[in-house]
Amino acid sequence: MERSYDFVLPQEYEPVTSPPQRPVYPIRNAQVQHWQSVHNCICEQTFDGRYGYLYYYEFWMEHEENIPIYTSMGDLHLTYPLLSESPLRQSHYTQNFVTEFVEGRGAYLYLAKGEYRLTVPKGHHILVGFILDAGLFRPPANRHFSFLEHLVQAKKNQSALSGRSVTFHVGDVTIRQLQLLFSKINPNILDNEHMILKQLIFLIQLSRFKISEDGKEKLIDQARNLLQMMVLHQGAQVRLSDIAQVLSKSRDYINEEHKKTYGCTFHAYRNQMLLEYIASIIVGNEKLAITAEECGFSSITELHKFIKTQTGLTPLSFKQQQQYVSNKSLPDSGAQDSYF
Repeated sequence: MERSYDFVLPQEYEPVTSPPQRPVYPIRNAQVQHWQSVHNCICEQTFDGRYGYLYYYEFWMEHEENIPIYTSMGDLHLTYPLLSESPLRQSHYTQNFVTEFVEGRGAYLYLAKGEYRLTVPKGHHILVGFILDAGLFRPPANRHFSFLEHLVQAKKNQSALSGRSVTFHVGDVTIRQLQLLFSKINPNILDNEHMILKQLIFLIQLSRFKISEDGKEKLIDQARNLLQMMVLHQGAQVRLSDIAQVLSKSRDYINEEHKKTYGCTFHAYRNQMLLEYIASIIVGNEKLAITAEECGFSSITELHKFIKTQTGLTPLSFKQQQQYVSNKSLPDSGAQDSYF
């Protein structure tokens, strides 16, 4: 995506190739720049992806600084303040628009074309963001993101007014996903853009589970939907404690509520979802090692143990069973031929 913003640092900042500070979260294959003044140091890491522009700024500030930012067009941003000893503050020069970046509170922003000022206070700060393609929120997917509707419309209409969503918690689950994305970016492989899109969609989906939708969905159904999404994304690596953390409930509470509502433990439902995920891809893979890797198992042995425990079958027998089921669901080619 095209970068739609730029900033002009005061003259005392000079580019440096051997900075005194290194980023806490290095991004693989990112474009990296460092600037230094007598008192402050700034690191920028960026990656231009097809579906999203990733930016990362880390500040080591002995003195507060006001940085002018210019945007050439209105864009939709997803922001994650990962570290901030005191909030960063961004304001529009002519509009009544002010937003603060508070550690651990993510937000979606629509930044209209114009000139802004980013106030970076004394201290150590990390701000990560994505410029998003608003097409990600087209119907029917947008029904889960009513809290973003005004921002998506503002982007499509290139509104002259900036805006912000409600904030959401940025915890360990989100930070791990960001680190995973940072470590996997590789423009030299064919599926790099697919990987980035998959990780970005997961982060977007994760954010919606942290924002209240006015009780439209019961908590236990939120937990089930979040589990389904995480199984598709992480496979066997899904941790029920992560789901509990996202929903701000204890694992035991979710397990008991699931048992009351659906007659089985949440862990049993997790195993059911994982088995269905394995079934959906095992037939298409020639080697079990590929299935094990795609489904988040560390080895074929782990995959074998899981399938055997859940079904009583070996992975090969389970694969043959799924192949039989798949073939039965196909139209009878002989019956088709009789019509012509």
